[in-house]
Order: sequence, then C-alpha cells, then structure tokens
Amino acid sequence: MDKLTISNKYVRFGISCFNLLYLFLISVLAMWTFLYTIELKNETTFYVVYIALNVIFFILMMMTRNQFFTRIVSLLLLIPVFVLVLFSSAPALFIPPFVVGVLMFFICGAGDTPKIIWGSFYLILFIVGIIVFYIISALFGGSAVETILDSSVTDTAVTEEYDMDKIAELNANSVSPDGKYRYYIIDVQDNDRGKVIIVVEPNDMDINYRFFTLVEEGYSIRIAKYSTRGVTPDIEWVVNEDYDESGEMTAASYKLRYRFGENAEWKTSTINIPTSKNYLTFLNVD
Repeated sequence: MDKLTISNKYVRFGISCFNLLYLFLISVLAMWTFLYTIELKNETTFYVVYIALNVIFFILMMMTRNQFFTRIVSLLLLIPVFVLVLFSSAPALFIPPFVVGVLMFFICGAGDTPKIIWGSFYLILFIVGIIVFYIISALFGGSAVETILDSSVTDTAVTEEYDMDKIAELNANSVSPDGKYRYYIIDVQDNDRGKVIIVVEPNDMDINYRFFTLVEEGYSIRIAKYSTRGVTPDIEWVVNEDYDESGEMTAASYKLRYRFGENAEWKTSTINIPTSKNYLTFLNVD
C-alpha cells in the first residue's frame, strides 16, 4: 500500500484537492438522475469513459488516502451514491461510484470514530432509506406497471397487445410541427383491464451533452386515458389558431387530436403545459 503513496507533500495536497471534483461530478450526476431521465447517445462509449473516470479517481484517492480532502470525499461520497441507487435508470450508473465509495471508506486515513459514526449512518440510510422509498412508491404509485410504447419494448406481453407498426408511425410524428411539444403512448398493466395513456411534454426543454441527453419529464401532462389496454390510438397534430378582435390571426399553436379505435369519436385536447415542475414523476401517479 505504501508504494501507492506520493512522497511530495505538495503534489499529494494538489491531488487531494483535485479529488473534490470527483465528489462534485457524482453529486451532479445524482441530481440529474432525480431531475431528468438520462438518455445515452452511445452506451458503449459512455460507459467506457465513465468507468475509466471512476478507476482514475479511485487510484488518485488511494495515493492520497491520508490527505484531508481525500478523507472528506471518502466519507461523503456514499451520500450522492445513495441518490444514484434510487433514481438511476441502469445499475451501471451507480455500481462504479458505489464500489469506489465503499472501498475508499475503509481505505482512507480517517479515524475510527468518524468511520463508526458515518458507517452507522450509511447502514441506516441504505437499508431503511431504500425500504421506505419503495414503500412510498408502492403506496402512491400503486402496483401498475407502465411501459412507454416505442421500439425499445421487447416484452411480448406488451407488444402483442398493440399494432407496433402503427405505434412506430405515430412515434415518428410525435413532435408537433413547431417543435414545442411531443407525445408518447403508455401501456399500463394493473389488476383491472389496464389503460392506454397519451402523454404530452415540452420538446424544447431537454439538455444535450456530447454523450447523453437530459430529458425533461417534470412538465408532462396526461391528456387522454382509455380504460382498457391493447387499443392502439390514432393521433395527429392540428393547428390551433388565435385571432385578435379584428379577426386577424395573431399566433398559431397546436392541439392534439386523437381517438381510441377506428369507430371511436375524434377528440381534441389543448396543450396546457404546467408552469411548475413536478418532482414526483418517479411515483407514476395518474
């Protein structure tokens, strides 16, 4: 272990300060998983870079394990990792920092008393916190299973219920002509007959980065719900024209026109995006 220690105290201090960046990055990632849905543009490239960064910072932290800032990072890292465990869409997002956090918690040069205090806190946080989270999700979100109908769905219990070719055509035209909105269709499996839900959300609030996109979901609205799953809807965008007192058109926005079944009546819904973000979208409450 001593071979991994840097002899120059100024270099050790500089690297220890640099390790704070790792805590910051994991904290930001944890915040993103709570506020957005992370869509990877290239999973292989992202995970290679992501795992490499975790390995690099793990080595740097090992080499400066007795430095003050490294000890701080080692003791605090599992807090944002806990958020990642709850909200990340893929285990590969939280496993690397979780491994780094656990190993550095024991390796770092912090005293026994801080480790006992923080260790007890993390045991309660991860065991009780995860149990409470899933109890709350079950109570408020119910036992229904929601699946967004798109090309990524492989569950035959879902795909056999719908005309997936038609779904693909609908998804290809899901963005409104002015680019402001988009819709998607949800299949809901519950203890009854299930549901089909049409959801509309802003299309201009996502944040794009090189390897991934932060998809905003906190402003979505469920504009239509059919009380039996398995019905493939018809959906189209129609112009909603606004006129002033003189009869001149002042603006043009879009409404969503839909029907559930070929013999059903067409309905039109105005798009009224919420003005405040819903931070509880993970509960999947209708």
